[in-house]
Amino acid sequence: MAIATDMLVPALREVREAEAALADRFKAHLAVTPAGEYREILERRVGDARGYVYAIDERLDTLKPRGLVQNVLNNAWDLTRQAARLPLDAAMVAPSALLRSQPAKATEEQLLKNVEEEYAITASAVAICRAAERIAQEAQDTVTEDLLSSIRRDGEETLEELAGSLDEQAQAAVAAAEAAMEATEGAGASQAVRDWGSWLRETAERMPGVDRIQGVPEGALLAEDELPIADYRRLSTRMILDRLPQLSQTDLATVCSYERSHAARPAVLSRIADLLGHEPWPGYDAMNAGDIRKRLADAGESLTRRVLDYERRHQARSTILAAAERVHA
Repeated sequence: MAIATDMLVPALREVREAEAALADRFKAHLAVTPAGEYREILERRVGDARGYVYAIDERLDTLKPRGLVQNVLNNAWDLTRQAARLPLDAAMVAPSALLRSQPAKATEEQLLKNVEEEYAITASAVAICRAAERIAQEAQDTVTEDLLSSIRRDGEETLEELAGSLDEQAQAAVAAAEAAMEATEGAGASQAVRDWGSWLRETAERMPGVDRIQGVPEGALLAEDELPIADYRRLSTRMILDRLPQLSQTDLATVCSYERSHAARPAVLSRIADLLGHEPWPGYDAMNAGDIRKRLADAGESLTRRVLDYERRHQARSTILAAAERVHA
């Protein structure tokens, strides 16, 4: 726990930097974004990110570094941050210059690229925050853990909002390409625009989100009878929500991919996001209650707490909860 506590300050600083970069990027894109729902998302999320930077600064003021160990960890974290952040920092140069020159509104194609970029930097910030949240949990710092959990959940909501914007901007870019094709003279130029428009149409028809960057995830193209929940498409949203806590992490990811590429119901995707996370130990989901209770017999406080947190959010088996609570007491 002592090492986890030492790692918490540099981890928080990394989250702070990610949120500050996110606010800067969104602010830069606001300069070329026309009025509408997409612009409102950017404006709201700029304010949220700046608020989190302030909240993290306040929390950092209460956490005191611990001498040489803390300095070593800070230096190591800085090297990691520089290696991971460099492409994003380099990409910030153009938007900042645009702000100073007060550019005209972006074209449909430029707006599509902006949303893709916003999705990528938000996904990176969520990943950084999730790691820091885990460190806070290991350090048993509930105040910091709660703050990071709030930041992560807002980041995940932002990803959902941007996924919808990706659809809208891709469709708008297709329409613009078709209009340009009609106005373009010459068969060769028209065919080039037509090909580009076809590619954008395929992009618009695919599932929202990160899949535009990384390809179709495992599970999205599964047949219904291959899903871990039987008769999935015949079930109501409420029935699906009731079954989700019984699934393993692997099965949750599979259902998430399938749901995103089909109905994309916010309630289902939000519940899966709540349930996704690390098992208390590798192979936990595959173990029966008796084996888990045996493992708990000689578990330490940190491991027992992870079991309690995970089991309460998932299957909530009374025998496991009772065994964990006895050890944790």
